[in-house]
Amino acid sequence: MRRRDAILGLVTLLAVLATLPAYGRVFAEPAWRGPAVVTVVVALALAAVLRSLRVPWWAALAVSVGTLALLTTALYLTPEGLLPGVEQWPEVRALFAQGLADISETPSPAPTLPSLLLLLTTGLWAVTHLAHELVVRWRRSGLALVPLLVLWAVPLAITTGEAPALRIVVPFLAGAALLLLLSAPDALPVADRPLSRATGSGLTVGAAAIAIAVVTPGILPGYDAEGWFDLGSGADPRGYQPIVDVSDRLKLPEDRDVLRVRTDQKTYLRLAGLDSFDGFTWRLGPTGEGSYRPDPSSLYSARDVLPPEAEAAEVEPLFAEVEVLELQNIYVPVPYQPVEVLGPQRSDMVWSTEGGFLATWDTVDGELAGQPRIGVREGMGYRVRALRAVPTADQLREVEADEATRERFTELPREYEALRTQAEDVYAAADADTTVDRVLALQDWFIGDGGGFTYDLDVPALRGDRALEQFVLEDKVGYCEYFATAMAVMLRETGVPARVAVGFLPGRLTTPAEPEEGRELDEYTVSTRDAHAWVEVLFPGYGWITFDPTPRADRTQMVPREDNLTPLENERERAARERAEQQSGRGENERHPTLPDATPQLPEQDLAPTRPGTSAADTSSGWVVWTLALAGLALVAAALWLLQRRARVGGAGDDPAGRIVTAQRRVLAAAASLGLDRRPSETATEVLTRWLDEDRIGEDGARFARLAQAAAFGGRVDEDDANDAEALADRIIEALRASVEPRDRALATVRVPVTQGVQRTRELVGTVRDRWRG
Repeated sequence: MRRRDAILGLVTLLAVLATLPAYGRVFAEPAWRGPAVVTVVVALALAAVLRSLRVPWWAALAVSVGTLALLTTALYLTPEGLLPGVEQWPEVRALFAQGLADISETPSPAPTLPSLLLLLTTGLWAVTHLAHELVVRWRRSGLALVPLLVLWAVPLAITTGEAPALRIVVPFLAGAALLLLLSAPDALPVADRPLSRATGSGLTVGAAAIAIAVVTPGILPGYDAEGWFDLGSGADPRGYQPIVDVSDRLKLPEDRDVLRVRTDQKTYLRLAGLDSFDGFTWRLGPTGEGSYRPDPSSLYSARDVLPPEAEAAEVEPLFAEVEVLELQNIYVPVPYQPVEVLGPQRSDMVWSTEGGFLATWDTVDGELAGQPRIGVREGMGYRVRALRAVPTADQLREVEADEATRERFTELPREYEALRTQAEDVYAAADADTTVDRVLALQDWFIGDGGGFTYDLDVPALRGDRALEQFVLEDKVGYCEYFATAMAVMLRETGVPARVAVGFLPGRLTTPAEPEEGRELDEYTVSTRDAHAWVEVLFPGYGWITFDPTPRADRTQMVPREDNLTPLENERERAARERAEQQSGRGENERHPTLPDATPQLPEQDLAPTRPGTSAADTSSGWVVWTLALAGLALVAAALWLLQRRARVGGAGDDPAGRIVTAQRRVLAAAASLGLDRRPSETATEVLTRWLDEDRIGEDGARFARLAQAAAFGGRVDEDDANDAEALADRIIEALRASVEPRDRALATVRVPVTQGVQRTRELVGTVRDRWRG
């Protein structure tokens, strides 16, 4: 009996897994596959164990539901302990509600949204458990094919432009046929109870299901026609919401290069301006509409000169060449505002003056009679001429929006009285009595010390009625979507016409311009880490002006200030320039009594970061449930291997600067292994200063910090400096080891591998833990 149960369980597993290829039509990226496979395997393994223990079906169902709750907590929530608390389930309910909304609004292939992934994993768990019980416990394999057929057929009802029929049909038909054949009474050489009438009827139903499956690909409309119901048609520019790209890309386990840009000015690459807020997220088009299409009068073919979305009196020309490396989208990343698109693919692009976006579009005989589509793909290239607004603060102080403009761009789904009060307090404190001064004051409150905010990607999604107020007034920890949403809502609450724009930061400079060598443009590489959201405020006559309230940890955002509303340098470059100006004013030989305030942070993935307020050990223990629930040896081995590879702090060449940087990484990595993690907003120099104040290290820290700063900023260092830094690093590490408890020294060899291993394993099977960073 047990042998037969094991064989039937294995065949059931194969049959369920055979339904998964169909979901390649639903998602644009493969990140969904890991969570889906893990869900199926764990659900079936649990059902098999319960069956082998002779647990009654009703008790097995209760245990299965409880385990699903733990799995859901591990994937989508931030567990505060071993078990999920009751207070966390409103987050799940909100995510379910968002998933139901996303089904009707997000076309396929869609990003791997946590809401959609939650619906998928929950459905897979339910179908897997039911299929196992029907096949193994009740021997009704034919009936088990009914939920499997539903699971397989759902993605076929979603309209896409592609139809990989064989890849979808063959695995399921093979799995279904194998399940039916091996379920026959004499198919397996193991004694079993006689074939009951119910089983016989089940086999009949199963045979009918296979017959239906044979013809289903030809009759389901998802292959070549309109869907039977609105799961997102792919024709809805609102559906593929640009803002989901931001957090989805920021959550990828590995940073990926998506664009190569050559331009004469550093610039944000904008996807769209989102002018509607529904209480959860910003989107194109009016709130409350399940489908949105711009007014035809606002659409213009990109073959012609593009009219401005909003008139701007003060502008400067800007030119950019864009090459798509790894990106799929409806919206075309461009500097704002574009006036002309060059390249052969511009005939398939449309400019909309509603939301100010450029989208790929199916055209009929050159006319705008088609639908938007995901046309931005790898290998695509185009050039853009744009005019960026460059007003001064004095010019904007003379501008006030009229009543019609304020009514249109200050609409909110409800009143946010507490946020309005907070915004008015910020205005009063800054003595801001004009629109531009109020906007600048609110921006400075978010990015400065006054607001007390921290940039962190490790936070849950902005979901729930009080989520926004809780972020602004209590938690104060988030990423770009949080900050942009909060600032735009607070501006709207106080009568300022504002919206959220999404796109990409300029990226990293990879090849500077060299006119004497024929390179007239700087070349930047834009990665998924550069996905970003910011705020735009409408000043009639001067257009939509960009403001950025996000205090990003890498300081790559470009922040407008009163003396320069349209900067061409990011915050890191600005700080370096100001520091250089101060140092040149003091004289080259002047010694500074204190450590510098800012040095470039090492890449976070080289360390073992944890959530604010927790230690590395706490993070590890918090995921015991996850590791137990997923206790597959293969996953654990993969995670440890990944971690071992990432935890290696390799050298940076034999040059002195590289050796010093490597020594700094070695110190920080050793500190992380001892439980002395660097705080999220803390620079390398600041953490050394803190250790010095805590009497963990001696004066070696000050000398080491100066050498590290010189190496990071391209200062003059030689072999003696490198030797000195390496010796100092050894002494600092020994001092740190001596400063901690024996227990922490004993855990040093495993703390980082376990912490990062759990973190990276979780990212690999979903990357969807706490939502919407930016």
